[in-house]
Amino acid sequence: MKTTKSWIIVSFVFLFLIGIIGMSWAASAAEPTRDSRTYFGYDVEGLEPVTIVWSSDAPLNSYGDAAAIGAKLLIEAESKGKIKIDLHRHSSLYGGRDIPRVLPIGTIDIGGINKGSLMSREIGYAPWVIGYVWKSPEHLMAVPCSPEWFEMEDKLAKDKWNLKPLALSAIGNWDYFSKKPFNSMKDFRGKKVWSYGQLSNAYIAAWGATPVGKSTSEMYMSYYKGGLDIISFTLIGYLHYKFIDCGKYYINMPVYPPGAIGIHYVMSYMNRDKWKSLPTAYKKIILDTFDLACWFGIWEILCQEKLGYYRLVNEKNMVDCGISTKHPEEYEKIKTAAVEAGRKFVIKAGATQEQWDEAQSILKKYADPKYTSQYGWWFKLAWAEADRRLEEIKKSLKAGKSWDDAYLPFEFKRCNDWNTEQFKKAWLDVPRVKWEWNEATRLQN
Repeated sequence: MKTTKSWIIVSFVFLFLIGIIGMSWAASAAEPTRDSRTYFGYDVEGLEPVTIVWSSDAPLNSYGDAAAIGAKLLIEAESKGKIKIDLHRHSSLYGGRDIPRVLPIGTIDIGGINKGSLMSREIGYAPWVIGYVWKSPEHLMAVPCSPEWFEMEDKLAKDKWNLKPLALSAIGNWDYFSKKPFNSMKDFRGKKVWSYGQLSNAYIAAWGATPVGKSTSEMYMSYYKGGLDIISFTLIGYLHYKFIDCGKYYINMPVYPPGAIGIHYVMSYMNRDKWKSLPTAYKKIILDTFDLACWFGIWEILCQEKLGYYRLVNEKNMVDCGISTKHPEEYEKIKTAAVEAGRKFVIKAGATQEQWDEAQSILKKYADPKYTSQYGWWFKLAWAEADRRLEEIKKSLKAGKSWDDAYLPFEFKRCNDWNTEQFKKAWLDVPRVKWEWNEATRLQN
């Protein structure tokens, strides 16, 4: 009898283990793009100490600021204090317009730069970053994760900028907001629209509006007083910068597909001469840290965009004009006009037809469902997490908490007092997609 019972128990254990293994295999088969690599643990014994100067232009309580704080802590800890990060936050050393000038010459060692700035010296970036070409959220993720994307980044950053790309940076889905109701592309006519640079100038002019360049610090008063009729911003930024005081109409014609998040337009770079001077172990620590920071940002910003929309509509009385959702035919007109204007700008600015065709070929390749289907698992998890957080906020509001208090557990400001282990755990816990980037290329000088 004892033998029979033992055999039954062993059988159950065996079947249980087989089930666990089977489920694990099924999960990995369904998620071929999940990043499950081991981070850190590199040998730094005998290596000389170094100091790395990092100038961050990220605003207080933003993703970029949290990423900078956490990265400094992790890099210093994982290098056993041999790498010292001399971090200057909130543009206290150099602002966003200055970083492209001082980073290539080595005045500072690390900084974030958007491709709009890099186009001034290397128009080869432009064919890759034209907005309104993405077919789905998964398409926008598949392209920057591809090997072709990183090869382009590394080559262009090296040839004319003396920069080494570290990792992509997350930004919210840039969208448009207006002082007045907006129902069709015709409503752009005669309007003054904020622009971040020449490429967006081309889009805006194609819509019949006048592009106006302003720094972020100038935008509020210009928008408030009527110097700007329409601005482009993220939902989170629109809330935090209080632009809702100036215009309450959400056009909802996102640059990226609804439900997407931007990871292609901004990248963290290191001065390439500084990069060359570092031993391989230090390079790996830095790349690991920036990869984790990036995916934490993508995950958090996607969630916060949904929470920002809820707050803008329900507390701030924002009106969703819904071009992409209620008037999809107008959204298609807007996108088509923007893409064609972008193409004309790129060629006129000096990009070759070969550069244009190469970028379009890669963009088309990764729009294929055989690639995009490999990224659906990540969005499913992220959107579910966004829904979970929104339910928590609704419960807090129902219980009598203020909007600020209800949202605080999910704001980036919660990271301000985290220690190294808290950052490391939070960043490792976030589901990550693999960069299909060749490690040798990432490490090379």
